[in-house]
Amino acid sequence: MTVRLALVILVDAAGRVLVQLRAPDARVAPGLWCLPGGHVEAGETPLVAARRELAEETGLEPEGDLRFVDHHVSSGVERFVFWGRTSADESRLVPGEGAALEFAALEASTWDGRPFVPQDADILGRFRPVEPAVVEVPQWQGSGAREPRRLATGARLMARMLTELPRTVEVTDLPGTARAVRAQLPGGYAVTIGGDCSVDLSPVAAARERFGEDLAVVWFDAHGDLNTPESSPSGAFHGMVLRALLGEGPAGLVAGTPLTPDQITLVGTRSLDPEEERFIRRRGIRVLGPGEPVTVDRPAVYAHVDLDVLDPSAFPHVGFPEPGGLSVAQLTGALRGLRERSGLVGAAVTEFMPDSPEVDLSVVRAVLDAL
Repeated sequence: MTVRLALVILVDAAGRVLVQLRAPDARVAPGLWCLPGGHVEAGETPLVAARRELAEETGLEPEGDLRFVDHHVSSGVERFVFWGRTSADESRLVPGEGAALEFAALEASTWDGRPFVPQDADILGRFRPVEPAVVEVPQWQGSGAREPRRLATGARLMARMLTELPRTVEVTDLPGTARAVRAQLPGGYAVTIGGDCSVDLSPVAAARERFGEDLAVVWFDAHGDLNTPESSPSGAFHGMVLRALLGEGPAGLVAGTPLTPDQITLVGTRSLDPEEERFIRRRGIRVLGPGEPVTVDRPAVYAHVDLDVLDPSAFPHVGFPEPGGLSVAQLTGALRGLRERSGLVGAAVTEFMPDSPEVDLSVVRAVLDAL
């Protein structure tokens, strides 16, 4: 029998990881030092279990959302790891139902002379939290839109709206995006800002390599982005990027470790070329329309947002508007639901084409705030 655990890396105001010495539990690992957390009960998502266990173990609610960090299975134990912040000091950590005996603020792998066992030292070493980062990619060359350079302007406007995040890196090509994702974000969470949809090729591929079959990709887009060079009416790569992530596409742009069709959910997709329709039916890719609940059954979720998923009456500032799209409330509600129920491990917002310096940015702000 596999024991399912939800662990929380709780960080104090000084940035130290708070760790508890728990009563031994023979079903899990006797005598271990543990991060706050415990068992995932029947019917719970890992995120719900993490919040419940954190409250029971420490008497604390995290400040803001818990952020998903990793999923790991070893020796009959399945761990879901999250992290959050607290301004409380050790004096406010209250033992609860989890029989928390004592708490320590750790900066090394030992405390009071007692070493961590390898599993816990590994958790702290691999999952010490980092701040989210913005990868700004003002690329427009993959687009088939008229006046595609406006995509670069849209990317810069969105990136400026995320100045509260301490790390921003700007890159101008797909290889540069791959390097930025891997070098800037070890174990972290990236918001990629485009540019056209092709900017998400490297971030999704990196998430696939890191999380494997645990990854779900939710593709919010009016279009399928599932063409090949042979089937594409426009020849523009932004209409091929998801097909390339599935292992088919132009040489040099195909993912090394492709996604599988059951890892993908298309949301709000309503304008498909004939080959894309055939491919979706043949491969069994799930498609959800406006108003349908957006749920996934995997512990790691990547959200791709092409702003043309929105109905043009709500947001017309895209290259290829299509009627019948999502409302702003439907999109932001779906994103918040994925973040709260499943845990986002990455996201991208793309295809913003402002047509004047005075464009209303409130819709874009709402989408970014939902991530």
